[in-house]
Amino acid sequence: MKAWQITAPGKIELTESASQKAAPGCVKIKILESLLSRPDINVYAGKTDAVLPVIPGGSCVGMVIESGEGVTELQRGDRVYVRPQRACGECPQCKAGKFLLCENTGIHGITCDGFIRDFAIIHSSEGIALPERIPNEEAVFLDYISIAVQTINALELTKGDFLAITGASALGIILGQVALYYQAVPIIVDTNEEYLAKAKEMGLYYTINALETDPRSKIFHITGGKMAECVAHISSSEMRMTQSLDFTAKNGKYVIIGRYGCIGELECSLKDVVNKGITVTGICNGVKSMQTAVNILANKAISVKPLITKEVSFDEVPEVFEECVKNKRGHLKTLITFEQH
Repeated sequence: MKAWQITAPGKIELTESASQKAAPGCVKIKILESLLSRPDINVYAGKTDAVLPVIPGGSCVGMVIESGEGVTELQRGDRVYVRPQRACGECPQCKAGKFLLCENTGIHGITCDGFIRDFAIIHSSEGIALPERIPNEEAVFLDYISIAVQTINALELTKGDFLAITGASALGIILGQVALYYQAVPIIVDTNEEYLAKAKEMGLYYTINALETDPRSKIFHITGGKMAECVAHISSSEMRMTQSLDFTAKNGKYVIIGRYGCIGELECSLKDVVNKGITVTGICNGVKSMQTAVNILANKAISVKPLITKEVSFDEVPEVFEECVKNKRGHLKTLITFEQH
């Protein structure tokens, strides 16, 4: 079995190991597509506390080629999406079969091996069977969609609510589309005009370039002076929390989204939180909303394929890692294909 492994900051090597069989409760998958994300780049750049050496790639789409003893929910030939979180299998919640409530969750590509490799063995609870109508290049975005749904639920977003989003990243654009699906009004704020243009191209009408205009004044105008009932602050964006808190209406709701491997220091004054009665929630994954995300994608309620701006083969992985480190924000998303392996 072949895999790319980050052995030290700035160093990625091709490794080979003997073939393995699926253990009881597990399945062996042939990996078809993986999405290169900012956490992977941060591990390569030495910006996280990842356990090295590690195989990068937080999630993937694969095909089941072998089932271990006791596996009934996944069959040979099933296409599956494998989410970034790995249950430990040892804590009381796991032993009770409640893998989504694991007390010692591992993160693929950071605290345990990820999926930039040709084959992998996973616990059957990690694989989500995919409907035929969801192609591989769309399924790789399911983690982002589930986080977006989790955010909408945490904000208790209702029809007509304004949702200010800091960051026109792939996650920000997907969150804006999911907000539209729930009949809310997204306003996306960023400093990158190219990303804002992509957001508008994908149906997000209200976009604000924070380098060219005062975002608070623009949001004040768009909302008729009441500001946004809900604000989603993406921690990897270039916006400061103090600034985005100022977008929030009195008694509004504010969510901080921080994917593991992308969370830096978050500094702000909490004065506005107290004075305006803002409810603040933190979100780091969307495991509880994954099935809703599958349904949204299967029903073509949102578009994700335009977010892929580069596609590379398994053999081109080292070059694209180096390219993304040099280009701070890089491509919106890079798809890695494994068909030749």
